[in-house]
This record gives sequence, structure tokens and C-alpha cells, in this order.
Amino acid sequence: MDIFIERFEGDYALCRLDDREKNLIKLPLRELPDDVKEFSVVTLKSNGTMFVNSYAKELRMEKIAKSLKCKKYKFDFL
Repeated sequence: MDIFIERFEGDYALCRLDDREKNLIKLPLRELPDDVKEFSVVTLKSNGTMFVNSYAKELRMEKIAKSLKCKKYKFDFL
């Protein structure tokens, strides 16, 4: 399962799951990998381990760019 880190608020990350397009969930930062940043995609494996998935992030950003009708995305804050 992929978890999209939308933003940080204090000690929590506000995240979106693939199956919850409109709802945000709050996860404690201490439960996430150390190298997580805003707009990261964290993959949760069936054994409970998590890792930052840069490939899934790239795919998600391309999908966002297409939905905005951009040919190539460029986010200055990343």
C-alpha cells in the first residue's frame, strides 16, 4: 500500500491513501521512515515495514501533472 505524505503538522504527517482520495489520515512522524519528507510516497509492505518509494512518487507527480494538463512537471519546493 502506498501512502502519500501531503504535509506535516507538528509531530504528525497528513497523508492520503490510494483508496481514500478525499480523506486525509494523520500518522505520527515517529512511525514513518527517518528520510520521509513532504510529498514523499511511503510504501507499507505486508510484513509491516515501510520505505520511501521514489519511483511511486515520480509516478504520482506525473499523474498530477497530467491532471493539470502540464507536459512536464516542475515543483520548485521539492
